Amino acid sequence: MDLHDNRDARCLRYTDLYRNREHPLVDYVVEHQVQALLYVVDQTHFRDDVLPVRDLQKILAMRGEPAWLGILKPGRLDIYATDLRPSEDTTPVWFSRDSNEAPSILPRLAQGEDFVPPATLRLRDVLLDLMRDAGKALRDLGVSTHEAIALTGRALFLRYLIGRKIVLPDNLADIAPSANSLKECMDTDVALAETNHWLDKTFNGDLLTLPATDYAIYFRQLVQQHGPSVTQPLSAIMTLDTAIEPGASQQRLDWGDLDFDHLPIGLLSETYEELIHHFDQSARHATSVYYTPYHIAEYMVEEAFHAHPEGSSAKLLDPACGAGVFLVAGLRKLVELRFRETGERPSRQQIRDVLHEQLVGFDTNGHARTLAALALYLTALELDPHPAPLEELRFKKLENSVLINVADPECNSNELVPMAGSLGDHVFDHYQHTFDLVIGNPPWTSLTKEHRSIERIFTKRCREVAAQRGLDEIAKSYHNPDGVPDLPFVWGAMAWAKPGGRIALALAGRWLFKQSHKGTAARNALFEALKVTGILNGAALRQTRVWPSVDQPFCLLFADNELPQPNEQFVFVSPHYEPDLNSKGLLRVDASDASPIAFDLVKSNPAALKTLYRGTVLDLAIVSKIRQRAECTIGDYWKESAGLFKSQGFQVASRSQDDSFLKGKPALQANYDLQPFMVLNKALDRYIPRGLHRTRSPEIYKAPLVLVRKSLREDRSRGRALLSTDDVAFSESYYGYSASGHPLSAFLTHYLLVLLHSKLFEYVTLMTSGEFGVEREAQQKMDVNRLPFVPPESLSIDQRQSIETCAKQLINNHPDWSLLDYTVGQLYGLSSTDQQVLSDTLAINAPYASARDEGLARITEEQAQAFITCLGKALAGAFGAGGHRVQVQFLSATNPALPWRFFSITLEGGSPPLELPAHWIQQVSSLGVSRITLLSSDQPSLTVGLLNRYRYWTQSQARLLASELIWEFGARLEELGQQCED
Repeated sequence: MDLHDNRDARCLRYTDLYRNREHPLVDYVVEHQVQALLYVVDQTHFRDDVLPVRDLQKILAMRGEPAWLGILKPGRLDIYATDLRPSEDTTPVWFSRDSNEAPSILPRLAQGEDFVPPATLRLRDVLLDLMRDAGKALRDLGVSTHEAIALTGRALFLRYLIGRKIVLPDNLADIAPSANSLKECMDTDVALAETNHWLDKTFNGDLLTLPATDYAIYFRQLVQQHGPSVTQPLSAIMTLDTAIEPGASQQRLDWGDLDFDHLPIGLLSETYEELIHHFDQSARHATSVYYTPYHIAEYMVEEAFHAHPEGSSAKLLDPACGAGVFLVAGLRKLVELRFRETGERPSRQQIRDVLHEQLVGFDTNGHARTLAALALYLTALELDPHPAPLEELRFKKLENSVLINVADPECNSNELVPMAGSLGDHVFDHYQHTFDLVIGNPPWTSLTKEHRSIERIFTKRCREVAAQRGLDEIAKSYHNPDGVPDLPFVWGAMAWAKPGGRIALALAGRWLFKQSHKGTAARNALFEALKVTGILNGAALRQTRVWPSVDQPFCLLFADNELPQPNEQFVFVSPHYEPDLNSKGLLRVDASDASPIAFDLVKSNPAALKTLYRGTVLDLAIVSKIRQRAECTIGDYWKESAGLFKSQGFQVASRSQDDSFLKGKPALQANYDLQPFMVLNKALDRYIPRGLHRTRSPEIYKAPLVLVRKSLREDRSRGRALLSTDDVAFSESYYGYSASGHPLSAFLTHYLLVLLHSKLFEYVTLMTSGEFGVEREAQQKMDVNRLPFVPPESLSIDQRQSIETCAKQLINNHPDWSLLDYTVGQLYGLSSTDQQVLSDTLAINAPYASARDEGLARITEEQAQAFITCLGKALAGAFGAGGHRVQVQFLSATNPALPWRFFSITLEGGSPPLELPAHWIQQVSSLGVSRITLLSSDQPSLTVGLLNRYRYWTQSQARLLASELIWEFGARLEELGQQCED
């Protein structure tokens, strides 16, 4: 976008780059997924006001986006990293306009490539560290946590006003007459009293509250009690000069290095909310508050407002607003939409009308609401086309109008404790069917036992909403699973939103994959009650910078507030782990990875979402085939058959139970490693009774038995389970399956040993478990019990012999893994194609670092040729039915620097292209996609580019791609082929 074009509403995202300037700081911004990708300064035309490159690097880094700086010169483009602390000798990577690499610049940046080493300092981390230090310094002097948070927040707010030149030196006499300059407004008790009185008067008391209202007395006593140094942390925040001089070196940045003219307001909300909970970790855990990164909030707002019928008139609610990151993003978006719809930049009054009439935020915590007010004030001032004079900028009070205290009546709203809050009786009925959009990030963590009364309120509320929607069975039977608070907020949103309104919520991701009865019922109830339109599953992105400090899976839910109709679908997308992007806080939202899912499929197949997260539609069919072939699970068979016993081994602890029956048996220790698949009993020490906490049933120690390790190993050659042909004493480090009383005892244990070491076992667990591959990277005994099982009575003589052959190889520690996997696959009716899909899925989607690295690796020529061959065969089968021959081949003249590898698909009679078509990049909807498809206008030919990562080049992906291309382009290719023949 051109920042000189004041008619472009998108420029409101970059007001800091052109306000108070004759010319914008940069000339153009290249965006990707509504975020800055490349700032461009055009030096092809002489201008004498362009800042030095180092200054530009630092200023642009203050915006907090992982973007780059481009200097456009005659015939070339220089690219620099934006950097909070750029080096003196920084050098760019430059590209000639006429070079072969020129067309690859933007795609490579969009895919996360680093042309030069990126900055190591992150703005969020710097700001949070400085805020923590200021708060800690005050607390170390004896200032209470409440006061420390309030004082630092007020100082930061004023610093923003000064940095954005809303407060100017000429205003000093009105703010702090006793101070000599703006940076001294918090140096003394007198200046502090004057400054805080002015802040209260100007912003209607919507500021972080202090313990007293007579500020002259309060600050005088504060200094007397804690000493003059109590003002130092506040004075540091107000430092308005630059601490680092050119050429100087410093290990960390200080307040004076931050340019508040460019710091994102959303980042202030994000980091300040984190600061509150940093000072109260126990409350953070109890209330499960996790700040929302502002880029996540902006993405959700952008998606929720896409083609919204109410446009700039929409009324928005955040039912758990915290420090206001969603409200800030919503305010910006509504003002931008107004600009687009009218063609005129909104005036101050129009912006204030949006703020006061179209935004509402609920929260139980007074500190958080006050921070939200500060952030909304600053945003409104930033969007104001003429934010002066200062005396005309006063706001109406936001507390109790825009920001609503929903703390339970008997609770203190400044305490961080679990409450019914927004879903309580004191709030709920007042806002029914009021909002066009309900958006936010409600609490996630399950309620503890002492808060069961709140859980009952949540369940009651969900049932009430179900009844309102005519879902009588759900209204009678719904139970909130595991005491989670986020799902009740989804039900609450159905009541708060208008019929047909939008809902967008960030939630914990576990509910997508739960396999328990309650978890499955709760998920099915939601999909029956709400027309979900899309789910972004962030399970693969936990513990990355996409959402820092969150180590559990998350998801983003988008929905229209109405009942789903029969046969309707929603889009399910699971971004992959991609370090080049994720390390910058970015993620790939790729249409090629999106799966349209029928509501009925989710309700009929509890594991469908898990299967599609770790696999594809091909895997859905294979898992279904496996389940249909089996008659029960291993757990069911062992439970229902006579003479079979299963249990965890003994537990030592208090040693209160008699364990004499184990005396003299071989004792298997957790660290046993004499043989990976077999217990060598003669080499073990004998068990000496000393008493046990839990002895378990004596039958589970009787041979023959299979002992499953507590955490099953990634490398099956190291052994996942052990066969014991003698009785053995084993601890809780193992889970035992004894067949001592069964007529097929020896075969059963051999059969189980083979199954547990097959790829199929790992595959089924990966596709169906609610834990493995979500939050766990190791299989567990529960996964063994759930494995679909073909009873031995149903096996043929040949199948039994094959199993015995594989078992003997394991017992002798010479396994033939290919034979073992083929044998087990045959038991479940898997074809060679099914086995290929199974192997491909495990190779790139198993939750291990090795599989992750395999999927991210650049493809080899052998892999590329195997893909092309498989794709050609799949296409030939489809087009051959219509009498067409098809040719698939790589383009010979493409730029190797591009992130994709290109090939063509051409029907007989057409001319395969040798290179990419001219202006191909203009035909691409996004430069961050994993697949590009270009249809020739006059030849029966497609040009396809796939990201050069192995996960997109497996043979299974080739079959999927063939199906998709035939569906989308098959008829047109045949039509073009016919035209060529004519």
